[in-house]
Amino acid sequence: MREGLASLTPAQTDRDFMTIAAPLMIDASEKLEPFCGSVRRLILRYDRVLLVFYRTAAHLVVLSLEPDVEQALLDEIGGSVRKLELASAEASEEEEQRP
Repeated sequence: MREGLASLTPAQTDRDFMTIAAPLMIDASEKLEPFCGSVRRLILRYDRVLLVFYRTAAHLVVLSLEPDVEQALLDEIGGSVRKLELASAEASEEEEQRP
């Protein structure tokens, strides 16, 4: 969370949402991949906040943004998440190859 900003939700609600609801929503969305193609991101748009979910091989990245954020920014963030995932995978491969 950014310093100086009050949270919209209580801390326990955030923890519950992130550990239970977020993975469930992503898993449910991915059930359609054989028919619809890969999930690029999952977006929940509320009146006061936009939640964006990106799945990597090892992590679920969730961002909260202003609700009127531009689509181009979401594409750019998604590209950055993919680049980080690729860099992480390459680093893991290099580490595994060391004697």
